[in-house]
Amino acid sequence: MSQLVESRAVDNTDWLKAAAIILVVVDHTGYFFIKDADWWHVFGRMAAPIFFFLLGYATSRTVPVRWIGVGVILTLLESWNAGWAWVAPNILLSLALIRLVRPYAQAFLQRHGWVAFAVFISALIAVLPIASNIFDFGAEGWLWALFGLCQRIYVDGNDGNSTAEVDSHAMTQNMGLMRLLACVVAAVVYVWQEQMEFSFSQIQFTVFIFGVGVLILSLCAFRRGPSRVQPQEPIAGSLRFFGRYTLEIYAIQLAGSELIIRLLPALAP
Repeated sequence: MSQLVESRAVDNTDWLKAAAIILVVVDHTGYFFIKDADWWHVFGRMAAPIFFFLLGYATSRTVPVRWIGVGVILTLLESWNAGWAWVAPNILLSLALIRLVRPYAQAFLQRHGWVAFAVFISALIAVLPIASNIFDFGAEGWLWALFGLCQRIYVDGNDGNSTAEVDSHAMTQNMGLMRLLACVVAAVVYVWQEQMEFSFSQIQFTVFIFGVGVLILSLCAFRRGPSRVQPQEPIAGSLRFFGRYTLEIYAIQLAGSELIIRLLPALAP
């Protein structure tokens, strides 16, 4: 009975994924169907950091083939609507690549500590000008993934689950500082890049900064496991559904929006 209750418990990840998918719908609704949609983007653009953070935090090494297939289809749909112009490959392809390289990044980070961390940060900032044309959300997304990785190693160290080849206590202390620095760098770069893209008004920019601040505080406190807040059904069931099928919901919603605009162009802003 206890195992059944635990399996039905809402995980902290479920809350994050539910928030992310709601924000994605907000962002896509503004992008595809709303004229002067800056306020929609103020809130909607907070979704991507959650996805990248969770990919960096995750332990799975398997790259689902469907991520690649669906990512290619979504990229082609976007390019089709843009007159077959080049578009940055869909975020699913970025997530697949992050999952592929994450184990090697973790090993490098745990073995070389601050040197590896400095290499990652410097390299990602250096490629900012060109990365947005190569990856959806560019190097900013990878910075959020680095934050997620550092957070996971830090949490594991505090829980006594560190796999580092150096003194685990020293690594945990260093990782605590690294995850905070990675968090600050990711947030600053993301806010800067999004403001360059959308040119938010002063009030919109202030709200966006506040929202990102709330987000990073939540992510700094994140660890996987049953949530302390367990809502009643059917809310709990909805959260578990969002947690399990996040990327499928994202893909269906985005593909549907692309096709609606293609078939009914009068709906475009």
